[in-house]
Amino acid sequence: MRTRLLAVVAAGTVTILGLTACAPAHTPHEAAQHSATAPAPSPTANPYGVGAIDPPAASEPVLTVNGGRTPLSLTLDKLNALGSQTVTLDEPFVKRRETYTGVPLAVVLSEAGIPDNATIDTVGLDDYHYISAAKPMIESRALIATDRNDAPIPYDQGGPIRIVFPDGTPLSSVLDAWNWSLASITVKTPSGPGS
Repeated sequence: MRTRLLAVVAAGTVTILGLTACAPAHTPHEAAQHSATAPAPSPTANPYGVGAIDPPAASEPVLTVNGGRTPLSLTLDKLNALGSQTVTLDEPFVKRRETYTGVPLAVVLSEAGIPDNATIDTVGLDDYHYISAAKPMIESRALIATDRNDAPIPYDQGGPIRIVFPDGTPLSSVLDAWNWSLASITVKTPSGPGS
């Protein structure tokens, strides 16, 4: 399993989330000494990072798609306008049933003019890359989720958009394919490997 950090750039500063999860445990005496120099880490109940981050502005693109016939720069509203589906699945990182609503990856790739035999690179805000042929992701009914349990997905919990897979599909058990805090999709090989 990989460890991922989420970096957010705002007003010319960079905030890196997730570092407190790596902080060493302290005894109460050490914690008191440590708190004089730095704030104590707050516990988190999710594997994605810590700290609340404001949601994206309505005019802020949350997904760019490049390398097809039509480059896309999509806000949440533009992404959702492409059509949505809802699926309830076993979320493997938090280990509970959750309901996600979003746009099928196949629809986004089609809108961008990317064939299903292309190789694509999905990139998260933390610069995590998952490179795959598009076809297995489409066949696994990849969903670019914009809502979880009827609410927007917070940045600090893998949002505002992420890729999820319905239970029982080939990529539902490939955790690396579940790219959270998705930022971009780029064609690496237009007609797939070896073309």
